Amino acid sequence: MGTVPKVLLWAFGILVLLAVIAAIYLAFKIFAVGGSIHNPLDRNKSELRKEKVDLNKGQPFSIALFGVDSDAQRKSEGDGERSDSIMVLSVNPDKKTTEIVSIPRDTQAKIVGRGTTEKINHAYAYGGPNMAVKSLEKLLNVPIDHYATVDMDGMHGMVDALGGVDVVSNATFSTDGYNFVKGEKTHLDGDKALAFIRSRKEEGAGGDFGRQERQQLVLKGIANELTGVKSITNFNGVTDEIQKNVKTDLTLGELNTVRSKYKDANEHVRRHQLQGSGGIQDDGLYYFVPDQSSLENMTDLLKSNLDI
Repeated sequence: MGTVPKVLLWAFGILVLLAVIAAIYLAFKIFAVGGSIHNPLDRNKSELRKEKVDLNKGQPFSIALFGVDSDAQRKSEGDGERSDSIMVLSVNPDKKTTEIVSIPRDTQAKIVGRGTTEKINHAYAYGGPNMAVKSLEKLLNVPIDHYATVDMDGMHGMVDALGGVDVVSNATFSTDGYNFVKGEKTHLDGDKALAFIRSRKEEGAGGDFGRQERQQLVLKGIANELTGVKSITNFNGVTDEIQKNVKTDLTLGELNTVRSKYKDANEHVRRHQLQGSGGIQDDGLYYFVPDQSSLENMTDLLKSNLDI
């Protein structure tokens, strides 16, 4: 395609998708696809807010990040996408702080709009981001102002379109013929990336928490490549994959506002995981049951950083 002038890329706009790995606030910049990835929620604001957050004023806001698994067989059987990676970010540019809470996918929670108590990741399968956001608000008692979703299966095409990505493995384990060593840098093509982010039951893989962290590592690797030269030379392929695999309720203008006004929230990033215990419950299924004190602590820190 040739080199695309930077001024042309900027003219198309920038997507900022927040994600975090270790102590890094990830600005996930994507060009030219703002309109096609926009998927608004069925509301004007969170029911837990008196007024809608004004991003233009740099007011603190929260965003739910979903990494969904859209397995082809699951779709053919009429079973919707499940959010296998769930994070809630509280972003405050004045305090220069971002608080991130990871929610295990098997967390026992009330599914708003369905009247059931199930695994929290079922909410996305039943009702997409609308039901998932409302169920998270019910669980945490914290307003969720925005959301962004990445199709984790779609990362295969995104990684290949970029010519691969580099990550440092968070664990030592083997899966699908690939060997990963904790602390060792490795280059991932699409197939290897899928093996890396899907692994959880293999010895040393670290279960759901380990997999969620690997998903974040690959997201960070993609973001690094998107801001480099290769994202320009592979522009068409990259944007095609992004359009297929990224959705958010943030408009193009709002995305650009976040990019410009919320960079200071990168200064102090703290990651947290909801604590609790797992086990078979009365319905015969495995759940992660949150510890009430941990749940209250997560609610308090998210609200505190939102200044509410």
